Amino acid sequence: MAPTKADTIKYSSLTVLVLQNCSLVLFMRYAMTKDRPHFLKTITVFFGEIFKFSVSLILACMEEKSIVKGLKRIYHEFFVNWKGTLKILTTAAFTVLVLHRRLSIQQWIALLVLFAGVVVVQYDQKMSNEREKMAANALANISTTLAPTTLAPTTESLLNSTSNSTTSLLPKLGRTENSILGFIAVLVACVLSGFAGIYFEKILKGSNVSIWIRNIQLAFPSIFFAFIFASITDRKTLYQNTPEDPITTATVWNNMLTGFDWAVWVTVAVNAFGGLVVAVVIKYADNILKAFATSLAIVLNCIAAYFLFNFRPSILFLVGASGVIAAVFAYSMYPYKPSHQAIPTDAPKDTEMQPLKGNTDEKA
Repeated sequence: MAPTKADTIKYSSLTVLVLQNCSLVLFMRYAMTKDRPHFLKTITVFFGEIFKFSVSLILACMEEKSIVKGLKRIYHEFFVNWKGTLKILTTAAFTVLVLHRRLSIQQWIALLVLFAGVVVVQYDQKMSNEREKMAANALANISTTLAPTTLAPTTESLLNSTSNSTTSLLPKLGRTENSILGFIAVLVACVLSGFAGIYFEKILKGSNVSIWIRNIQLAFPSIFFAFIFASITDRKTLYQNTPEDPITTATVWNNMLTGFDWAVWVTVAVNAFGGLVVAVVIKYADNILKAFATSLAIVLNCIAAYFLFNFRPSILFLVGASGVIAAVFAYSMYPYKPSHQAIPTDAPKDTEMQPLKGNTDEKA
């Protein structure tokens, strides 16, 4: 049986999402390690929303095959159907019943295997980074005790290479960590991410509105929210000036673009492109398949790090990566199927009551 157009879009978008996640990590790492002034991450989010809004606007007009028709359609969804737009920004129920979807036992097992596999991979990376830092500390102590003038440059270079070779969120040397606060932050992030994914899937599949118009409806207010957040978080950098140079629009703009080069712009574009791909994935697949795609991208990133950054996987990593890959295939191969289905029957053609044979004979 030939795959349908929806299936082709579904699996193509999932593949593109995996590749986008892999390339995003590589570009982000390259942009973060370049020797140049530090750029503001909040501003990259701001420009990313502008990018998504602009691309969605172009695609919406292309979908209508006319700029005028596309703009009229956007105007109708924004201002005429303003209640529908307002509902997108309101809170919705966060539960599996929102989408009326059930999972099979095999799919629940696949989710558990996926969770365990990702945990094992992350734990292996944490232990590897801990060993690297312990070795760096030991070498620093030796250099201080024995030959500080000879070994100090070597120690400094080792510490820098250790710092640059890791992509985890572990604290740097000398920084105290709050495990409880970190756990709460991760828990809140997971809940908000799950809620956003479920609700986004509901608004995409709950109406016939184009996914590009939905992206416009979401990106337009996000531009203002992103700028407000950047203005509050990085206000000292954005509104920094000298006594001879008063704060002007040009000054703020120059501060916003501090540290931006081609690598940062590519990172912004790839990240924004991922947001558009996610919309297609959720529209034609579902939110859980999106999670599997991003989890698979984690494994592929580690494989790419083996060739690009001299990463050596351990047994734990191989076990966790195998679990992630097995969970991806298990979830796709064993969807939920109802145990029984009602078989429709045709109604009788003649609904009139037929007289009994005995009664007919008596009348005769």
